[in-house]
Amino acid sequence: MVQTPAQTKVSTQSPYPEPVWRLFSETPRGGVLPNGPRVYAAEVGTPAGQFRLRLYCQLDEQGRVSASRFQAYGCPYTIAVGSWLAQWCEGRQIAELAEFKVDQMRVALEIPEDRAHCWLMAQDVLREIEQEWS
Repeated sequence: MVQTPAQTKVSTQSPYPEPVWRLFSETPRGGVLPNGPRVYAAEVGTPAGQFRLRLYCQLDEQGRVSASRFQAYGCPYTIAVGSWLAQWCEGRQIAELAEFKVDQMRVALEIPEDRAHCWLMAQDVLREIEQEWS
């Protein structure tokens, strides 16, 4: 028997944890910051998996991140990591970025161990962006 569209039940439940799905769906802080004074960018990725994460940070005169944006290519976990990280950076001093603890993000986003490459990119992109302004 063939089901008609009215008989077919479509699941609206995501296979991803709620915080990941929300950040993936809404992508707050997604995009770029225009080139300008005190705007820094860094990009990292995994060539084999074709995952990419680019982070933009703009610093104010006091060395605080006044704006942050991200671009990501990959699975919903990768995009959620970029969104979470961009939000986390805003309002922090440069020195505070070095204090980033990946476990805090992993717990907040409920990222499983088999997606370690996603959360490790956050750590790597912060290291890269720190090198840009040092």
